[in-house]
Amino acid sequence: FASAMGCLFSSGGSEPEAEFGAEVNEATPVTQSFHKTVHERLRKLRELDQSTKVPFILIELTGEGHGVGEIEVCGKDEYGVYEALDGFFLGSWNCRKLDPGDLNEDSKIPFCTAQYEWPGFAVTGDEGLNNMGLMSMRVVDFMCGTLSWTLAVVNGGNVGKVGEVRESQLIFKAPHPMNLVAPHMMIEIRSAGYIEICADLDEEHMGILNDMDAYFADRFKADQILGHEDYCDRYYKATDGIFVGSAGSVESNFGLLTVDVCDLVTNYDGWSLVASNAGNYGESGEHCEQQLVFRRDYHPLGNANYVQVILNDNGNIEVNGKLVRDIHPKLDSFFRKKWNCERAGQFSESETMSRRYTWNVTDSNLLQSMSDIVCFFELQGWEIQVCSQQQVKEEGTVCHEQQLLFRPGKTEVGTIEPHLFIEMYAGEGAEDMYEDEETTQVLANQKIRVRAIGPGTDRGKMSPEIKQVLQEINDFVINYLGGAISESASGESAYSCNIFLCRGAFENNLAQWTMRLCDFLVDKLGWSFIVCSLCNQGDLGQFRKQQLVFRFDGDKREQPISTITFSNDVNDWAETDLPDYWTYPEVLDRTEINRVRPCSDQEKAALQVIMDVTFKRVLTRDRVPDDDAPEDEEMPYRLEVVHAFRSEHACLHHRLKQKSEEVDLFDVKTSDPSTLLRDRLSAGEHYLFHGTNPSSAMSILKTGFVLDHAGSATGTMYGAGVYTAECSSKSDEYGRDDGGNTYPSLQAMLVCRCFVGRPYTVDSAGDHCGTASGLGYHCVCGDRETKVGTYREFVFFDEHLVYPEYTVIYRRQYSADKVPSMMRLPTTGTTGRFWQMKRGSNWANVPPEVNKALTAASKIGEAEVEITLGSTEYVFNLEKKYGLNTRTDNKVALRAPMVK
Repeated sequence: FASAMGCLFSSGGSEPEAEFGAEVNEATPVTQSFHKTVHERLRKLRELDQSTKVPFILIELTGEGHGVGEIEVCGKDEYGVYEALDGFFLGSWNCRKLDPGDLNEDSKIPFCTAQYEWPGFAVTGDEGLNNMGLMSMRVVDFMCGTLSWTLAVVNGGNVGKVGEVRESQLIFKAPHPMNLVAPHMMIEIRSAGYIEICADLDEEHMGILNDMDAYFADRFKADQILGHEDYCDRYYKATDGIFVGSAGSVESNFGLLTVDVCDLVTNYDGWSLVASNAGNYGESGEHCEQQLVFRRDYHPLGNANYVQVILNDNGNIEVNGKLVRDIHPKLDSFFRKKWNCERAGQFSESETMSRRYTWNVTDSNLLQSMSDIVCFFELQGWEIQVCSQQQVKEEGTVCHEQQLLFRPGKTEVGTIEPHLFIEMYAGEGAEDMYEDEETTQVLANQKIRVRAIGPGTDRGKMSPEIKQVLQEINDFVINYLGGAISESASGESAYSCNIFLCRGAFENNLAQWTMRLCDFLVDKLGWSFIVCSLCNQGDLGQFRKQQLVFRFDGDKREQPISTITFSNDVNDWAETDLPDYWTYPEVLDRTEINRVRPCSDQEKAALQVIMDVTFKRVLTRDRVPDDDAPEDEEMPYRLEVVHAFRSEHACLHHRLKQKSEEVDLFDVKTSDPSTLLRDRLSAGEHYLFHGTNPSSAMSILKTGFVLDHAGSATGTMYGAGVYTAECSSKSDEYGRDDGGNTYPSLQAMLVCRCFVGRPYTVDSAGDHCGTASGLGYHCVCGDRETKVGTYREFVFFDEHLVYPEYTVIYRRQYSADKVPSMMRLPTTGTTGRFWQMKRGSNWANVPPEVNKALTAASKIGEAEVEITLGSTEYVFNLEKKYGLNTRTDNKVALRAPMVK
């Protein structure tokens, strides 16, 4: 059997699997028994694939020389993404499909799910010009603009003896409808004096490119060089002397210039930085390069400036950025007092400062340093945006470098959101086997390290979320990866393992395990993936290290990815007339069932009207606290439409029409205003709202509602069914963004064309759907408006009566002066989710940041919390239920939230 397997494992290997314990001290060829173990391990992992909250796809491009490249794809096959990529790479890029192996033991061990030979990599000249950035952005354009997946990470690096092999690692997550219209732009800066822009923008967004021409001409004294269209969309040469100093030197201004570019682009309306990747090149590593990817995602942080922190294990720290919120003196104090750093120089260009420190690094632990820095910024109310790591040569000395970019954010001052930092070190191979691309070797000294921060970290406490996730990771590593606990630094968990394999010097399975870890943390445990960064170490870049950062934003709802397939038999639905406002020829001529298109300006205006008219500032216990809300508001004044999409779905339209019948008129608020949407309705139909998150909305547009999922995230007050509302403010209670920095603060609401027909009206909770169905009604109308002054909900126990036709992407407007005067109304009702203080005879909510701190303290069993608001210190005693102003000694009663 071994000889028949050929290159799959060492032909002399029949040793028992025990020889590959969790701790591998010496790189060894894969034996027959371990070959079987690896396949069994991969098959067992399918147990965790029963649910999907946020699917991920990793695409890795490798360019080995002009015309020589390879592509690997890892991740779950959701929404038909592998089939679509197959068509793209084979059809548009002229790739040739390779055999990556599979889960059957008679195949080689798979390092990925799909693999291609790629002839399209191109290099020219000796200035480092190649088309990797351009081709990476073409993948982004396809994945985002065509398939609507969301770009999460761009990693990359140069490997080989002189960095001649280029790699680009792109990670995408769940489809989001905004990707169909949101432009992306990559700017690459090289300290050798060259700048590239890769951005295939439509006419609406071309203005930013023209402005970038002017900016680079002014700031970098750069000239645009024509004739490089095969390598980038814009190419510039900066005047000598603009880039100062070599990589890592005290006088280098490369980091400062990087931050300047970030601040400039984010000053344009709606643009923000979504990915960053840095490295060195040149025979002595004297040159720096930085890739920055921006997206027009209307980030809630707007044009807030960036601060960049660069750490390396050579003992140097670099800080770049404008003077924002007094962050520089606070960071200076942290470095000098906490880390015993010393100042090593400072300079400024225009309004941007670059400050250097020396750092006494005796036992380098950049994972710990990274978590400490994030903890510091969290306490100041700042958020990590992107990070990268790389091996660099700093004035001739090889070292490991960590780069982090922060912005003043929505995190409350004095609190720490739960974060996880995970480092996977793939280990070292044997030199002779690096030369053999046929033999699979188990790498030596593999490690997985885990650190966490959260509420109470600064006081030596550990929150329940952190305790739980660390235990879950421990069980996952031991039970699914065959790992074992190993010696670790204080505050850290570490594991030895034998999961990382390679063939030759550059083909490895680190990407595969990166995706597996993401799937486990997100789908199984409900954490949000924030960012990851890849580092290639060693003389050839053959020692791989991947860092991943996760944050807990509250558990994610399961994505309603349906297995429903619609009939392609035209006879099943050919008799149903299609709406006259539909436009896709493929749907109108019955060759395709469904297409989704951006709404026209007229449709968006009509959607804004019905959202405004039905919006009521009435609080209920279903409204959860919003981090974007100001201290004195629990509810926005308005929901502002950012964009909207219409689904032309022949089968869902047919199903709705099949259920329609003559009924008496039933008034619904969305049909009160005269709009073009109302004119499209048939008798008995009304538009109703359903709050959700954007990626779920994208799935529901394609499949319709599935009663197995409907209401699963929010409870079922009136029985099992599809829950909708006539007031946008009610459905907004369930609106969410996708988390994990994916179009943050952009929520989603489905606007569904529903056959309301004859509703069964009730005013109290109960399993009313079964009763209504038995009595021949079309839905249940849960009328709490008449009884307690809140809202009416419409619950459909037959999903065929609900056609999700529109997805509205919106943001909450909390500023009264930015909404029409008739919407500037006070709130009524209560959420019952805040801690409250007694003022006179009434109870009032504590400010949101106080509520967050008290809630976090309660979870970890703290009896007393000290909080500074402005310049005044307060003490809150959670056991004795009082709050004390330490300046005035005024004491007031305190009570816990009514809703847990």
